[in-house]
Formats: sequence, structure tokens, C-alpha cells
Amino acid sequence: MGPVKHTPLIETHRRLGARMTEFGGYLMPLNYAGIIEEHRAVRSAAGLFDLSHMGEFEVSGAGALALLERALTNSAARLADGQAQYTIMCAPDGGTIDDLIVYRRSADRYMLCVNAANISTDWSWLCEQNRGGAALRDVSEATALIAIQGPEAVEILSRVANFPIASVKRFRFADGEVAGVKCVAARTGYTGEDGFELFCDGHAGARLFEALIEAGAAAGVKPCGLGARDTLRMEAGLPLYGHELDRQTSPIEAGLGVFVKFGRDFIGENVLAAHRDGAARKRLIGLQTTDRRSIARQGYQLRMDNTGVGVVTSGTFAPTFDRPLAMGFVRPECPLRLGDKLGVVIRNRTVEAELTALPFYRRPA
Repeated sequence: MGPVKHTPLIETHRRLGARMTEFGGYLMPLNYAGIIEEHRAVRSAAGLFDLSHMGEFEVSGAGALALLERALTNSAARLADGQAQYTIMCAPDGGTIDDLIVYRRSADRYMLCVNAANISTDWSWLCEQNRGGAALRDVSEATALIAIQGPEAVEILSRVANFPIASVKRFRFADGEVAGVKCVAARTGYTGEDGFELFCDGHAGARLFEALIEAGAAAGVKPCGLGARDTLRMEAGLPLYGHELDRQTSPIEAGLGVFVKFGRDFIGENVLAAHRDGAARKRLIGLQTTDRRSIARQGYQLRMDNTGVGVVTSGTFAPTFDRPLAMGFVRPECPLRLGDKLGVVIRNRTVEAELTALPFYRRPA
């Protein structure tokens, strides 16, 4: 383990009174005013996140697409210029190395955004698989990533962008200036709300963050930390690496089969096909404790008829629903349907929980 890193916005976070925590090898804001207040700001107005701990790789050259088609479960060949795609990187045994987003700039030029804790692993794996001579460049340290999410996010950005940012469609991106800072503006996010993720030069990250706080003040924008990011993604049923995804879990088992395009001979395809066809070892479910108070946290055992049948992967108090929610894995043969009850072991007692549909939250149309 090396020294804890920090993003280019560290002084901004300190000035805003952030409570800091270590995550993915970085010192990051956990919250500012409080997780619940920040969560509700994103659902009702807008929230601003520093995601500069995330990794960015550039993949280019004649072998770029071939590398991505081999290394990733989704098909980058289906992308058009200016389009983004959620995808997963698997090992030969079907386990998940990472989940990420691919951005196509041109037919032979792509950017990948990967999880902070997996930057080194992902980079080594891609280099190992690079048999066609693609040019790889890790630009993580030189890049800042600022996300603005919520129903007011696009309107706020429209007032400070020098291009028609509101016309950029979901999972598309465009180049331009936002508040005078050159950005790649991608209409993506990890909260269940509309919004953008803005990639810019690391030295300009703090300036962009502070400009958006000022531009969105009247609309109710708030700086948000990792705490709210986690409660928001949980409500939206989005996986977090190390929880719903890891080296022992395939995308099929995690309910992400829609992001697996078969017939391309990608790494792990045979195992994922077997999981699709009935060999999966577990399946992902949504839960809510029926007492509306008890929180089922990661690692807690799930039981039916006094027998262990699974484990909780994520659990938290969900501010939008004013109750705890959780996700977990159960054995695929468990005869569970929506509304069925099972037990979750919390501090040596079994608490009743109800099987609930995922995602828990969908933003209003």
C-alpha cells in the first residue's frame, strides 16, 4: 500500500468543511452538510461530486477496437462517434475484473473510465491483452472528473456552457467549454438522476467545481460526498465493485446480462454463456426489512427456514423511501418471488425482510 493520494480539489473540500475518508487509495469527501441532505438535493435539485479519483485510459490506433472487443463484455463496435457505453471486463473464469464506461471519440480512438481501486489492475490486464499493437495511455493523474446530477443539472450547465449541452443525449458526450473550462461533457452518471460527468485537465478541476457551485446556488445545488453517492446508487440498484461485483461474481450473476453481447469471443464468454444457460451460482435480489428500521449490511447472512441461502452485498438507509434497503445474493435454486419473506441475521438475531424489485428507484419521466 502506497501513501494515500488526494484529488486536485483537496483544498476546495477542506474549505467547504468536508468530512474526509479514504476510498480507493484516495482521501475523498464523505459528506459536507450531511448524507441525507446531500442525497435529497440530488433527487430534488442538483448535487456536485468530485470523482477525480476515477481512472481514465486512452486506447487508440489500428488495434484499439480489437482490444476492446476482446477485453470487454459489451461490444464497442456498436458505438458511434460521441457515444458512451457501460461494459464489464472479465477474467477467463467469468469473474469481474472491473465495470467501466467506454467513450468512442473516433473509430480508432477511445477513452475508458475505470474504478479508482482497480486502476493498476485494469491497466496491467489491458496491457497483457494488447496483442494488436493498440496505443495505451493512462491519463488518470492528469484528469479531473466532476459530476453534476439531478433534475436541475442540465439547466445549470446550460447557463455556463459555450455549446448546446442540453442537446447531448443520454450516454452521449461532446467537447466544449463549461464555465470557461475545456471539458468532455458526458451525459452519464451513477445516481439514478439525469446529469453530466465532466472530464477536464486536473489543474482546472477545482475552478470548474467552484464555478458550478456558484452557477447552481439559486437552483439549490450542493456539494456531495461519497456517502450520498452510495445511497443514491443503492436506490437506483446500481452495482458497486467490491459489493455486487468482484472476481468471484460474473456479470450474469449480478443481473447485468443486458451488457453482455455474445458471439464475439471475448474473454470469459464461455463461462458467461454457461451462467446464462443455468449454471450461475447465485442471483441478485433486492430487499427491504419489514420493521423499516433494521439495516441489512454487507456480509450479513440471508436465511430461509433456518438455513443460510445467501448474503447481503449492500445495505443502507434510503432517504427517498425513508427506510433501509439492501441488495444481496441468494442461491439460484431458492424459490423466492417478489413479496416473499426471508430472514437477515443482524447482530445475532434474525430480522424479517421482503423481496423487492430492482431498481428500487426510477426517476420520473
